[in-house]
Amino acid sequence: MMTCVQTQKLRRDEASLMTEWQTRWAQSACFNADGVVDYERWSALPDRKHIVVLLKETNGLHGSLVEFLYHGGSKTYYRTWNNVARWANMILNGTYWKFVPKSSLDDMVRNIAVVNLKKCPGGAIASSKAVRQAARQDADLLKCQIQLYEPDIILTGGWGLVSNILHDEIFADDAEWIRPHEETALWYYKSSLVCTGKETLVVSMPHPNRAAKNWTLELEKVLRAIGRL
Repeated sequence: MMTCVQTQKLRRDEASLMTEWQTRWAQSACFNADGVVDYERWSALPDRKHIVVLLKETNGLHGSLVEFLYHGGSKTYYRTWNNVARWANMILNGTYWKFVPKSSLDDMVRNIAVVNLKKCPGGAIASSKAVRQAARQDADLLKCQIQLYEPDIILTGGWGLVSNILHDEIFADDAEWIRPHEETALWYYKSSLVCTGKETLVVSMPHPNRAAKNWTLELEKVLRAIGRL
């Protein structure tokens, strides 16, 4: 658990970073701030349970992604965020949700931090080229943002594009990916470059709005294999 002083510092540092980022993207019509959804929840999380969900971009959202999630999303946000809620619930509680009620979804996403590689909105189908270009341009800020949260687990939504950008370009990590094998169908690795003094588990997940429910069970296998459940 974090102290009140630590939480206040995190809030200030994140706000300062978002201001710097928005200035960099001043010519864009819209900027989607992101990060910790609920500071009270984040500060109360037990050790080894701080989750960053790393995604590509928003789908036409105007304004802050954090505010969007904190206040219950929209009528259609279930299509993407129900699987994020499943993943977070598995990490935090070790249980599988076959069905995610709207109230449970709204509650669960308040336990995470969410980071988009591209802070300006896109469309229903993300342009890999645009996402990669934005991530390369902002690699320094993305690294700072992720390190701010000192995450125990990073879930990259979007298979190879997002996970490879994180591994190869943001952190230039030499940690080796653990390939899918008999125990799990997911790629993952442990990084020592995200946080000082501890390893961060990085798991390559599908994009949540295209993810079948069984990927939550594959995540469970990874967590059990490395002693995180």
